[in-house]
Amino acid sequence: MFFGMLFLPESPRFLIHQKRHLDAYKVWKRIRGIEDRESREEFYVMSASVISEENAVAEGAKNHRFPWMDFFTEPRARRALVYANIMILLGQLTGVNAIMYYMSVLMNQIGFDKKESNYMSLVGGGSLLLGTIPAIFLMERFGRRFWAITMLPGFFIGLVLIGVSYQFDVKTQLQTVEGLYLSGLIIYMGFFGSYACLTWVVPSEVYPTYLRSYGMTTSDALLFLASFVVTYNFTAMQNAMGRTGLALGFYGGIAFIGEIYQIFFMPETKNKTLEEIDVVFSRPTMDIVRENWAGVKETTHLLLTGHWHKVFVEQAMADPKDQVQVSHA
Repeated sequence: MFFGMLFLPESPRFLIHQKRHLDAYKVWKRIRGIEDRESREEFYVMSASVISEENAVAEGAKNHRFPWMDFFTEPRARRALVYANIMILLGQLTGVNAIMYYMSVLMNQIGFDKKESNYMSLVGGGSLLLGTIPAIFLMERFGRRFWAITMLPGFFIGLVLIGVSYQFDVKTQLQTVEGLYLSGLIIYMGFFGSYACLTWVVPSEVYPTYLRSYGMTTSDALLFLASFVVTYNFTAMQNAMGRTGLALGFYGGIAFIGEIYQIFFMPETKNKTLEEIDVVFSRPTMDIVRENWAGVKETTHLLLTGHWHKVFVEQAMADPKDQVQVSHA
């Protein structure tokens, strides 16, 4: 792979950013071809996209030489960076990739033999896949905030069942162990599949237009870094904390903390234009917290008085544009 990379050309997008349009055209011709109309149109669209991004940076960035510095100097950009990357961490630090990679080992720990463990690993992957289906059809309807707040408790419940399953003796209570573990795994993976869609949708929405490519690069890098850290340390953490301590204490604890964070700090971006999202993240964080706290009190009152339909249908599907917006000079 290393020696192969030595012969790779620069990407056409990078070359256009460097004002080397002829070189970009030559690379595109070499790797994609220009014989058909579709390929030529794709090159022109890509070129126009790069120029549009550069214009956005020129118009929006305070630091024209290093636009990414706005993440540290501009409150609106900094809030988006923190918020988007916390969304990433909340998903990864609950251990989903570690559990996926070690699935056959974990199945072996609860009583399946080596051959059965490999087949039973499909349970987790299948649940993860099926969990994405509701998100495709319902996330846009109910909104990002409602979806995140609804999904994270599923993480916690699944991890509780997994953690509790380790408290029973595999030799004498095998059916109980396997029943609890598999139930917890299916719930956990299913809810994570629905939540995982948010970790790609939300970051792409919240960054300022001129910083979106920088922001998404940061979020993607953090996602894979967090996945590596959690997976690499899985065995050591399990040995140090115990199986119940890791599943219920650490991963479940992250899910619990994440639920609190989402309730108080997560704004709704459903049906908002880019300009409206700019307004949301230009507000002080405590304004968002106070607004969310008022919503929590209203929702709690509706639940206690039996108005379930209002909470789960009317309120969840309400257009955020109907909510009171704080005006800025």
